[in-house]
Amino acid sequence: MVILITFLLLFVSLGNAAPASRDRTTTATPVVSNEQVHDWLHLWQRRLRLEDWKIDVKIVRIWDLEQGTLGHIDWSIPHKTATIKVLNPADYELPKDRIPTDMELSIVHELVHLHLSALPLNKASRNAEEQVVSMIADALVSLEHQPPTE
Repeated sequence: MVILITFLLLFVSLGNAAPASRDRTTTATPVVSNEQVHDWLHLWQRRLRLEDWKIDVKIVRIWDLEQGTLGHIDWSIPHKTATIKVLNPADYELPKDRIPTDMELSIVHELVHLHLSALPLNKASRNAEEQVVSMIADALVSLEHQPPTE
């Protein structure tokens, strides 16, 4: 009888527990805020001379991105509009102190892709394009975060 009551109490307590959710939010201060990603977008959009584009940036969960990527951009050349998606800090596997720079790098990376969007898309050269975009974005962000020389 004691075992039956124990199982019954356990079952009731599990039923009252909050359901697991992929959309669960925490009250902790985010590593990177929406305001910060928008600030990076506007900074780099100006530096890369893309002010004539209407670009939005969104922090998204890992399941909203293509597997193995940290960001993505969708664009419309005729309308000069684009949406950049960057990985939510909650889904990063980097130390927290490295996440902001990596998110900024993702934004710059996607903006460099936007510059190349005028070129014909070729599946055969996709890997080469990705390497070039990564090197350019990395160089730009590295320069930004270099300590000033005196």
